[in-house]
Amino acid sequence: MDFTTTAVSVLLLVAMAIPGFILMKAKVVKPSSIAYFSALLLYVCQPFLSLRSFLQVEFTKELAINLAIVFAISMLAQGLLFGILWAVLFRKFDKPEDSAMLIENGFIGGHTCTNESALQSLVKTTVRGRAYRVMVLASTFGNVGFFGVPVLQMLFPQNPEAIAYSAVYIVSMNLMCWTVGSYVLTGDKKYVSLKKAVFNPQTITLFVALPLFFCRVTLNVLPDALTKIIGYLADMTAPMCMIILGMRFAVAPVKELFTDWRVYVSTAIKILIFPLAVYLVLLPFDMNEMMRTALVILSGMPSASINLNLAELYGADQKTAANNILLSTLLCIITIPVLMLLF
Repeated sequence: MDFTTTAVSVLLLVAMAIPGFILMKAKVVKPSSIAYFSALLLYVCQPFLSLRSFLQVEFTKELAINLAIVFAISMLAQGLLFGILWAVLFRKFDKPEDSAMLIENGFIGGHTCTNESALQSLVKTTVRGRAYRVMVLASTFGNVGFFGVPVLQMLFPQNPEAIAYSAVYIVSMNLMCWTVGSYVLTGDKKYVSLKKAVFNPQTITLFVALPLFFCRVTLNVLPDALTKIIGYLADMTAPMCMIILGMRFAVAPVKELFTDWRVYVSTAIKILIFPLAVYLVLLPFDMNEMMRTALVILSGMPSASINLNLAELYGADQKTAANNILLSTLLCIITIPVLMLLF
C-alpha cells in the first residue's frame, strides 16, 4: 500500500470527526455528553468489533502462537519505553502532597491567586511536575482500540487477524495503565488496581472470544440474525470513535494545543520514535509480515483516551492529557502513511 493510498484512507477516517465537531459547535450536544458517547464506544462497539475479528478467523496453531507473541512483544515494548521515560523524568515529578494542598486551596484548577513568590514558585513547579507525569503515559500508551482498530480495519479489510492482534495489544496496555500507569500518574501505590486491569471491557471480551476461537467457532456457523447484530454493532466503532474525537476538538483550547513543547515531545515519541524503534528491533527476526506490520502500526497510534480518563479519575493534569490526544491524532495523519512505507 503506497503513501497516497494510506494517506487517503486515514484522511477519510478522520473526516468522520466532522459531524461531531459541528454538533458540538452548534451546541446540539453538550460537552458533558462526550462521556456518554465514550461509554457506548467502550462497552458496546469496540468489544463487538474485537469479538467479530476472532469470529472471522479460523483457528490455526500458527495464529494462536502469533497472538501470544504479539501480547509478549507489546507488553515488553511498552514496558521498556515506560521504564526509560520514568527513569528520565521522575526527578521532575511533583510531590503528591503539594498537589493535593494546592488543588484543595484553589491554586491549581481553581481561581485562587497569590503574590507570595515562594507559593508562586511552588505552583509553577507542581504544575510542571504534573505535566511530566502525564508525559510518561501519553508517550507510551496509544489509542490502540478507539483509533488503531478502525485504522487497521480500513488499511487491511481482508486481514481480520490484524484486529485480533490489536485485541491482545489492548489487553497488555490496560494491564499497564491500571497498575504502573496509575502509580506514576498519582505517585501513590493505593491507586494500583489489578482488579480494573483484569476486569475491563477488552479483557472480558478476550475471555469470551478466545474460547470461541480455540473451539473453531466462526461467523459461518452462527445464526444469521446473531451475525448481523454483531456486525452492526462492530461497524459502529470507527464512526463513533471519530465523532467523539470531533467533539473533543470542538471544545479544545486551540492556542494551548500548539504552544506546550512537552506535548510536542511526547507526541513525537508516541507516533514516530516508538514505532520506528519497534520496527528496527523486529526487523532482524523472521516473523509473520502481517503481525510485524500490526505491531508497528499499533505502536504508532496517537495517545490513548485512557490517559485522559485516568487523569480525570485521579485529578491529574487533564489539560496536558487531552492536548496530547488531540495533537497526536492530528499529526498521525502524516506519520501513519510514513510508517506504512516501511512495509
